[in-house]
Amino acid sequence: MEPVFISATLVLVSLIATSYFITNGLGTMGDPLRQFSLFLMNKAPVGLVDLFSDKPGSGSRTWIKFGSGWFLLASISGFLGIWHKYDPTALDSLASIGWSYDDGSALQDFTLATLKIAFIYLMVGGGMVAVSRSANNRLASEANASMVAVIYTAVTVLSLILIPIIFSFITVSDEAGKLEFISILVNYGVASMLFTAVLINVLSTYSMRREGTSSVSAWFFIMALVTKLVASTFFIFGEFLDSTQTVWMAEQMLNGWVPLALMFAVAYHIIPYNTQKPIWSHSLLTAGMILLFVTVPPFFIGEVNAGEFLQNIGALLLTFSLIPILANCFNLLATASSNSSAILKNPGALSATLAMFILPLFAVGGYFTSMDTFTGTDKLADLATMVDSSFMFTVGGLMMVSTIFASYPLASGNQLEDSSRANLAVWFVLFGGVSSIITMLIGGFTEIAVGDSGVEDAVASSSGFYLTASALFYLVPIASIMSILVLIRTGNSPNKIEEIGQEITDIDVYVLGQGTTTIQQLLGRGVGVTTQIIVGESEETDGGSTIIGVNAELHNDEITEFPEEESVEEEVGEKEGPAKELVMLLDYLKSNDKTVFDFFRSIDLDSSGEIDCFEFQQALKNSNVGDFPPWEIDGLVAAIDLDGDGRINLPELDIALAKIAAQIYPSESEESEESEESEESEESEESEEPGVEETVEEEADENPTEVTSAPSESELKKMKKAELIEMAKSLGVSTSGTKNDLIEAILAA
Repeated sequence: MEPVFISATLVLVSLIATSYFITNGLGTMGDPLRQFSLFLMNKAPVGLVDLFSDKPGSGSRTWIKFGSGWFLLASISGFLGIWHKYDPTALDSLASIGWSYDDGSALQDFTLATLKIAFIYLMVGGGMVAVSRSANNRLASEANASMVAVIYTAVTVLSLILIPIIFSFITVSDEAGKLEFISILVNYGVASMLFTAVLINVLSTYSMRREGTSSVSAWFFIMALVTKLVASTFFIFGEFLDSTQTVWMAEQMLNGWVPLALMFAVAYHIIPYNTQKPIWSHSLLTAGMILLFVTVPPFFIGEVNAGEFLQNIGALLLTFSLIPILANCFNLLATASSNSSAILKNPGALSATLAMFILPLFAVGGYFTSMDTFTGTDKLADLATMVDSSFMFTVGGLMMVSTIFASYPLASGNQLEDSSRANLAVWFVLFGGVSSIITMLIGGFTEIAVGDSGVEDAVASSSGFYLTASALFYLVPIASIMSILVLIRTGNSPNKIEEIGQEITDIDVYVLGQGTTTIQQLLGRGVGVTTQIIVGESEETDGGSTIIGVNAELHNDEITEFPEEESVEEEVGEKEGPAKELVMLLDYLKSNDKTVFDFFRSIDLDSSGEIDCFEFQQALKNSNVGDFPPWEIDGLVAAIDLDGDGRINLPELDIALAKIAAQIYPSESEESEESEESEESEESEESEEPGVEETVEEEADENPTEVTSAPSESELKKMKKAELIEMAKSLGVSTSGTKNDLIEAILAA
């Protein structure tokens, strides 16, 4: 069997398994694995992750900031690369640091590498924003996300810049082979480990989403990350096993599936969010997602060294790849057209919409040039390289600035500043990218035609086109600079995005049937002040429960609730009561004369002002409350965690224990009043009738609930609540209410 068939089978199995477990969960192992993942992300490496902020949105912002810097570097390098085609001697002076620019190949490779890095950074940042907003408006570990972003940049700079410079000053045998080995080790081995941490963070975040909801963006994002990890593994094994087919397939996955999936992940979040309209067609979305991962995208296609049969299959898959691209683009454009005015008002949404508009054009152009490379003809090899690079700079560039202008404000919580400059940057990327590629393609065709004719120098005939193209492409570096300026101003903006319950709502319509609910429950399910509440008719199930149908039109989510009757809820609440573990914790604090503040300070191991599940587990163990497994600790934390961020702060713990104390023990004020009145009563009775007092006390000790005559108010106040309840039952009066209510009922009987 051909290696490519084995590789393709393993890829499909990985994606199907991922889809299954995302949909159905991991069963009883889900909670323990999630707790273990949270522990690793928050504690490892020891000391390093603590250097980074864990505030909501900080991880996404770090990825977007680094991506903006790489985008600027890539755009400048791209301009120099086009200029070099016009003047091949322009950069000869750079040979002094060891790089050869005689044919421009080194600069071309550097440009493409930095461009892909910038794209990955910004798309991952935008994907993190989309996933976090489907959960609790934060990543499972913001600090871990920031740490991975910094390490990835450090590793990339080491591999891409520092090591080549170091090798230029030393003499080693087989320099090219060693550089290639280091590049594979870093770009595929170390990067895979870093993106494994990103995937774990994303999966842990997505697992905290609202019950019954899903996110299209999260699906595309998770599939892109899984594909990247699987493809990187295949590439490493293919290189060491000398399997060219496996390496070829891995490259197509990394350069085709991953970029397109990341683009759609961000676009499916930004466009529906700004239009506040549902996705135009859910069926078209599903078909587009499935077909994307079973075809060969028409970008960065390399020559396949295989037989005629495999070439024919590859050609068919390459042709069919236009279907998911066209389907997703049309779906997003139709969604944008449902509220075009909102799209035009937001530069980020406008940029994403323009990217989806021109993506089919690049896909068709890439199909014709890639087919030539795929079949081994190679007459259009240079044109294919131009189309691929322009695809990343234009379509990818528009998606990158879309992330800066749309996702970054959501991550920072600030409104976008300087919208006019942002709009100008969007049009600069579009015009500069499209006009330069058209000019270069004309120059490329001219060069091919002149070269085939042999009449004159092909380079001299096409140099004017590259001069014009470089001037037009100069708009892209300008746009990247403008984007960075807008990002800085937005990050420092005092104008906050208006949120409901610290959360931006994506739900456009919420349908209620008959039943009971609360405003707090609605807010917890993502309903905002702009959400349209529709009261519908109730439906009866086989069990007779009332159904509240919830239709979240955005993303075509549908939630169905089965609320219980109010009386049943009250009875259950009375029967269950507070968690026994928390009651034991409260008793521990009382017996050791500890305040909640002292206890919290002693268990906050990292002094972050918050405690996670692991810290709370160790606190309960050290306080002799019990050694509980992670899945039980998760439920206790959820009972205390008011804001739903997966952590406990001091106010949340204080409120939870205060509620339990109010249920079990009388209030401090009530106790003090009773003690004062009791002392006064005892003093007066001792002074007036000491003999009678002794008798009453002895009788009360023998049978506290037995009363021979109507007790006085002072005598009732000295009795416990349980005794008062028994007395009320014997008198046939109400046994509900506070201690004072019971005393009033008994006196009135």
